[in-house]
Amino acid sequence: MKGTRREFLGQSAMLIASGIVGSTAINKIAEAVSSKTTTQPENSSSPIEKRILGRTGLKISVISVGSIGTTQNVVRYAIDNGINFFHTALNYNSGKAITEVGKALKGAKKDSLHVGLKVTWNWKTDDDLAKSLKILGRDYVDILFFNIHSNPKLVASPEAKETFERWKKQGKVRFMGLTTHGGMKECMESALATGWYDCLMPTYTLDLRDSYADIFKKCQQQKVGFIAMKTNLSEDNANQTIPVMLKDKPVTTLCKSLRSLSSVKKYIEASKEKVTDADAVTILKLAALTNLGRCHMCGTCNGVCENGLAVSDMIRCVDYYVDAANDYETGKTTYAALGSERDASRCTNCGQCENACPNKVPVRHLVKRAREIFV
Repeated sequence: MKGTRREFLGQSAMLIASGIVGSTAINKIAEAVSSKTTTQPENSSSPIEKRILGRTGLKISVISVGSIGTTQNVVRYAIDNGINFFHTALNYNSGKAITEVGKALKGAKKDSLHVGLKVTWNWKTDDDLAKSLKILGRDYVDILFFNIHSNPKLVASPEAKETFERWKKQGKVRFMGLTTHGGMKECMESALATGWYDCLMPTYTLDLRDSYADIFKKCQQQKVGFIAMKTNLSEDNANQTIPVMLKDKPVTTLCKSLRSLSSVKKYIEASKEKVTDADAVTILKLAALTNLGRCHMCGTCNGVCENGLAVSDMIRCVDYYVDAANDYETGKTTYAALGSERDASRCTNCGQCENACPNKVPVRHLVKRAREIFV
């Protein structure tokens, strides 16, 4: 992989300096990178790869656009370069995101571009779905994603199925999806057990790979599509991480909030890199180290908070939106929407959330920081 050793050493220096890992461990992995990296990127002029999204039959690009912070020019550039799947929601960037996507899709051939829409409104009303479709300039969306976190019972509720069937009968949606970034495994297992959902879109980072093994297996068996979101990918590590993620079956596409033309280009180029199995092992080891202390949005901390705080959501506003995605606006909007569940003044600093965290996240620090920067 081009630049792998140089990039690896740069990241290693930061890890050693931070005290996360010692130099001996880094040196062993570095030797493996030097001796086993032999691959070359594909021709950069070749079109982006497309894969079938499970039983939906939709053929979508391996890089797709999440619309937070994007613009119509970026979306159009993505379309011109072969990207054909776009995910949005009515409330992203206070409505700006879906508007930009709608402008970009205007005039495009609807059967060649696919849209995923996240439900962020009360299921009992059809008004917001109609509003979303009007902004997008479409009669229907390909995948309707129910936005459910840490509540596997709601995932399998008759209300979810009945709501989807109502909108499908109206011709406004085609396939049923689930997006989740809290209690992800439990929610995905619930979705797979119902047999209703055509597609899953959870948070996915490489250090979650082993814990997702059974989910991947069930998705393949049931032909359920898998879209990876909130991958904590940056342009600096795209060439290392993207090709390894795309080796994971049944991952179809990586959905990224692409904000610039250069980002679109870099992620597409990274998707064309090829890695050997030896490369993948090395990169997975590095991912386990670099993601230590980063929130996986598993929701474990929520379950132990005696005061009912939405701890993982509060952390997400800082750790993901501000620190990883560099999107303060969405972080602040999401934080405000949590209502009383975000009242950090109710935190007694007992430390139970931090002690329960499986990934050694400085939970109390991030909760305090969220309150300081968003209030």
